[in-house]
Amino acid sequence: MIDNEQIRKFIKTKIVKDNTIDFKDTDSLIETGIIDSLGIQVLLAYLEETYAISISDDELVPENFETIDAIKHFVERKMKG
Repeated sequence: MIDNEQIRKFIKTKIVKDNTIDFKDTDSLIETGIIDSLGIQVLLAYLEETYAISISDDELVPENFETIDAIKHFVERKMKG
């Protein structure tokens, strides 16, 4: 099972580098500026390594990475094959 809090903690500590920032599972990470293009690359590497998945270029669409919930559902689909 994918833990939203684990993804949130990674974003706060490794991408934003501000553990005091707060955002909900449904907040847009892209529109709010929490994640930019470089942050997406860091997040992709983390997701691939942590969850043993491979993310293809055609999966790099905002719908898959817009929110914590979207990321969770995307990773869960990838893990199911």
